[in-house]
Amino acid sequence: MTTGIGAILQEISAQQTWPLRSEVLRPGRPLSACIFSGDDAPDTHHFGMVDSNGDIVGIVSALRNSHPAVAGSASYQIRAMAVSPHCRGQGLGKLLLVGVEHFLASRGTALVWANARSEAVGFYQQQGYRVVSDEFVIADVGPHYLVSKSLVCKSLVSKSLNNV
Repeated sequence: MTTGIGAILQEISAQQTWPLRSEVLRPGRPLSACIFSGDDAPDTHHFGMVDSNGDIVGIVSALRNSHPAVAGSASYQIRAMAVSPHCRGQGLGKLLLVGVEHFLASRGTALVWANARSEAVGFYQQQGYRVVSDEFVIADVGPHYLVSKSLVCKSLVSKSLNNV
């Protein structure tokens, strides 16, 4: 999947996400604050939008994880989504989300969920996510909402396309 700025979505390592996590999600904090539990789990996947210079300008991670407020046994948590400040407003966030959703749907994931920062909840709603909680605060990070989206239709489409 490529963009107008010549960026392509590809799977990357957890360590490759750390610089952008630090810059966008944990500014002013030590790099160790950007290493999340589950990052190295075998069924965790990290994606980056890599521009024509080889720089990672957007990231998202997907962790197999359930949430008690969201029904679904085959669920993944979308987390640590960030776009470099100089690349915002070009649709990279949407492409990251669509890309990871298709990847997960093609592997049988039925539902994705995220702890969406309050300022980003509108973005998730525009992409078909439902808000399923009141606002809550994650310590040292800020206010969030729990959002979720069914991937059942995407999974069926992906399986149909794979059989063509």
